[in-house]
Amino acid sequence: MTAIQVQGPPLALDPATRSTLLQTIVDCLPHIPNASEAERTAQREAAFALVERLAPTDPVEAMIAAQVVAAHYACVNAYRYAARSDLPYDLHLRYQAKAGSLSRLTTAKRRELLRHQAAQPTLPAAIGAARAAQAQATAPSVPARPATPAPRADETAAGQRPGSAVPAAAPTGREASPDHAAIDLLLAKAAAAFDPADDDLAPPTDAALAQLVANAHALLAEIAPPAEDMGARLQAEVAARAAGPATKLAA
Repeated sequence: MTAIQVQGPPLALDPATRSTLLQTIVDCLPHIPNASEAERTAQREAAFALVERLAPTDPVEAMIAAQVVAAHYACVNAYRYAARSDLPYDLHLRYQAKAGSLSRLTTAKRRELLRHQAAQPTLPAAIGAARAAQAQATAPSVPARPATPAPRADETAAGQRPGSAVPAAAPTGREASPDHAAIDLLLAKAAAAFDPADDDLAPPTDAALAQLVANAHALLAEIAPPAEDMGARLQAEVAARAAGPATKLAA
């Protein structure tokens, strides 16, 4: 079988970083003993396609992208060993646990790469144009708003159609509609039924202030301390009541 020629993806990186990144990815791919050259070439092309989709634009992003690809293929290789029937069950469990850990690592590195790319102020022209085209292709289409028909020649100067008492043009500022008319009617009714006395935030009137002062004076009179001569009057009253029975006995 003729070997497939591998062509590296066009990345917005300096030549040294791009060459090192591609060579690192090739070295990190799992080695399958019985794989043919065509299968190994297809595996490299798939890894290069993944790198191209990650689109690293600087050495830091290239480092994270290499970690994403390496963790992904190591995870897939662990799942492949966990499915082998010639291995004991304990090794199956260990490979499954390792595959799960590598899967979480791949997701974490992918998020780290996205955060780093989002923090970049600008992108190279080729990468920016490609991402903009992809976003435009995947964006949902928004139906265009129908254009407002132009006024007809038979409309009168007052903005009314012949034989009609309703103006043809909507009032300026917003379009007239039944919903707006109903809202305006409700607001007008609420404004007519509004009583300032029901507003807790409104300032009090003079009559309300006078009533509050009178109530305060009444409360102060109820809790005021006794007069200074109250003690003397109580003592005199007690003495008079005590002398009353003695006078009756003497008589």
